Amino acid sequence: MLEAAPLPEVPPLPPSPKLDPKIQSKPVLSKAEEKAIASIANPKPAKLPKNGQPSLSRVLGLKIGKIVIDAGHGGHDTGTSGPGGLMEKDLVLDVSQRLGALIETRMGSEVIYTRTDDTFIPLETRTEIANERRADLFLSIHANSSPIRIASGVETYYLNFTTSKSALEVAARENASSQKSVYELKDLLQKIALKDKAEESREFATRIQSSMFSLSARTNAKLRDRGVKKAPFVVLIGASMPSVLAEIGFVSNPKDEVMLKRSDYRQKIAEALYKGLSGYAGTLSHFQVAKN
Repeated sequence: MLEAAPLPEVPPLPPSPKLDPKIQSKPVLSKAEEKAIASIANPKPAKLPKNGQPSLSRVLGLKIGKIVIDAGHGGHDTGTSGPGGLMEKDLVLDVSQRLGALIETRMGSEVIYTRTDDTFIPLETRTEIANERRADLFLSIHANSSPIRIASGVETYYLNFTTSKSALEVAARENASSQKSVYELKDLLQKIALKDKAEESREFATRIQSSMFSLSARTNAKLRDRGVKKAPFVVLIGASMPSVLAEIGFVSNPKDEVMLKRSDYRQKIAEALYKGLSGYAGTLSHFQVAKN
């Protein structure tokens, strides 16, 4: 019987090189990722509003995550229309979608549209959408009208009581499609009187108005700043978050109507609204706001 030849000895494997534990535990991150992590680790506190009195939203460190963009009117409710046929419902839908795209790409916030096509949405439903989706800001976009054809400019509203005849006329026109009844007056009055939301909404409106007027003034140096105003708009009453209504121009003005029909000018309006909105968001406690 033959004996099996002995197997050759296998040399032992060399010991594994010891890695620096710092290198092992630290993943490779891009500069953008490192900046984002740093911003979360060190969130910025809210700034004082222009009146110097911080609201509860600022004291509690509340942040912006979801934004509702509301294109006014729609469907059978065309809104106002210009002498050249421009309808408010079409103008504001286009601007709303342009603005939403800017918010998503630059702020990274979630955008919720109350309508994305030519559909009629009741005023009360618009704020219900915002509340159900737990939005943090509500911006309703409209276009203005006046029997005086030379009336021009931009103005921004927040919810509150007023005795201004012009503000009440605008509110009456925008509230025409409301489905509220007289029985609900008491409940509406109580909602309008919410002080803290009104203060934040006024600060939000101030940022929007300043940005929009800067754009308008570049196209017409003689233009008057129509300012920030308060009025009882039904579309703003039910919103649980800071909410404003922006009138982006007068379609009843023939010269303004020509400008408002232009795609490049609509983009500029969207840019101005974004600048105001992101500027307001930047005053609140936040991790990271505008990237661009």
